[in-house]
Amino acid sequence: MDDYGSSWGYRLKWAYLLLIVATLMSPVFYVMYISFNENGFGAAQYVFTLDWYGVIFTDRLMLNALAWTSALALTTMAVTVPMAVLTAKFYKATRFKVLTVFVILSPLFVAADIMGSALLVYFKNLNHAFTRLGETLGVAWFDGWFELGFLTALIGLIVYTMPYAFIVVLITMGRYRTQQTEAARACGATGWRAFWDIEFPQIRPGVLSACAFVIILSFNEYTRTSLLKGGFDTFTTVLVSQMLNEGMSEQSYAMSSFVSFVAIAAIGTIILFTLLRSEALAREARAKAEPAMAE
Repeated sequence: MDDYGSSWGYRLKWAYLLLIVATLMSPVFYVMYISFNENGFGAAQYVFTLDWYGVIFTDRLMLNALAWTSALALTTMAVTVPMAVLTAKFYKATRFKVLTVFVILSPLFVAADIMGSALLVYFKNLNHAFTRLGETLGVAWFDGWFELGFLTALIGLIVYTMPYAFIVVLITMGRYRTQQTEAARACGATGWRAFWDIEFPQIRPGVLSACAFVIILSFNEYTRTSLLKGGFDTFTTVLVSQMLNEGMSEQSYAMSSFVSFVAIAAIGTIILFTLLRSEALAREARAKAEPAMAE
């Protein structure tokens, strides 16, 4: 809001933004609403209860699936986000920016079922090739390297989430000036110290946002994970299986709402942290500018 803007126009823009968000989130809010109903979906009488949320933490199948999903999401984040940061730094330095963006974003142009099926065939053939190599050499060391399991599901999730993490980090990194790194190096700092002490504090919001995006995308991914996961269950595969075989139960509504609550809390925390950090930096900049203007 500046001195020349209309206060009503400012309020209308916020109202429009909140309306869009409410419209997009209305299905999620409805699922949350149903999850607190003791009588479940379609009941004539709504009775508020928290019992269904207690049930989901006694279901061993669901808890096991949630543990596998959490492990996949955290491992995917630990691998993908550093790769996204390195790729964004490479993009800033390379002359072939269009080619770099095309290569990184190309997985977004392939449908989920096609990408998952292609990776499934690739890993099966690769596993057979490694098995034959081991048989030729007379060793068993190569057996099972690329059998469907945690590793193959992890690779599929990295391929899926990498473009999103790259975009988020790149947007934040666009405000950073490489001259600051050059100045730090000129003062004797190593490349790592220049990145950690100078660059990372300025791109931290983007990195944290990328972490949140990767975790949420990994939690919600179904097609690639179901094709590549092998013998263990994940949250989405269990939930979809229950929906197809038994219908959406009250417990399923509660589990879906629980994951949504966690995702909203994560994104909200990052946004709040970023706003508070930005406000603190703005106050610090104003405090430094006031003595200079007084002189």
